[in-house]
Amino acid sequence: MIFPERLKQGDTIGLVAPSFPIREEELADCIRLLEEMGYRVKAGRQLTTLANFHNYLAGEGKDRAADINGMFADPEVKAIFCVRGGYGSSHVMDYLDYDLIRANPKIFLGYSDITNLLSAFQMRCEMVTFHGPMVCSNMRKDFDPYTRESLFAALNMGDELEFRNPPGEEGFEVIRPGKTEGMLSGGNLSLLSRAIGTSYQLNTEGKILFMEDIEEPVPVLDMYLTQMRQAGMFAGVKGILLGDFTDCTNDRYDASYKVGDLIRDWFKDFTVPVMCHVRSGHDKPMGTLPMGTTCRMDTESRRILFKK
Repeated sequence: MIFPERLKQGDTIGLVAPSFPIREEELADCIRLLEEMGYRVKAGRQLTTLANFHNYLAGEGKDRAADINGMFADPEVKAIFCVRGGYGSSHVMDYLDYDLIRANPKIFLGYSDITNLLSAFQMRCEMVTFHGPMVCSNMRKDFDPYTRESLFAALNMGDELEFRNPPGEEGFEVIRPGKTEGMLSGGNLSLLSRAIGTSYQLNTEGKILFMEDIEEPVPVLDMYLTQMRQAGMFAGVKGILLGDFTDCTNDRYDASYKVGDLIRDWFKDFTVPVMCHVRSGHDKPMGTLPMGTTCRMDTESRRILFKK
């Protein structure tokens, strides 16, 4: 796997909107934030023209893809940050130039709907990507110390990096014990399940699979997990890491059966190590995961290590 070059003060960050649009004042805030952190900024055309299709798409899929391709082709751009997720990243997948991207590996940062891109770049471009905060959704609103430190620790990691939850918060919960090692893959559970049958369905064989989600009812999460199991996506995994399941409730049916109960029931009979409460996802603070690195899980010591 190709680990991209580190991001240095004075480098240029490219901003792209693969999914939802943002408003003019939000774009100005995003640019100002990154400039105040010591970086130069280039925004994609779909952002600078404020492309907006009914408040849920930042323009046509081919145009959003062109912005991403252009950032990878631009020698001045050293990192590509997504402004936000939402819906619609699936529209760009057929228009991405994977040969170009593979030839120009760069930091690529995002999560949620960006899961499609993280998966495709890992499989087709053999490139490490970063499941971490987005500029408008996270950094602009509340770039707390843990989220900031975890992000830059991952972007600039040495040979090895240990993932830790925020100080003072509960540690990882063990659902199935054991030690294991494999490439870290995954992202948003609903995106992973909806990609089944597409050209960018995640290959989970031999991987440590990370999953998180937001605002999905417990029965819907059960349906997603069942679909993944029936598609064979759990058959060859080396381990499971479960992140934040923010505002995932069961109020409509049985509020006493919570998302944590579903997770424990679902994974209790797995034969590979399973840990939950990994603080990465749609909650705050948010830790950053270097997807595509080698991940070591040890449930006895409750440690998660990443290696290039």
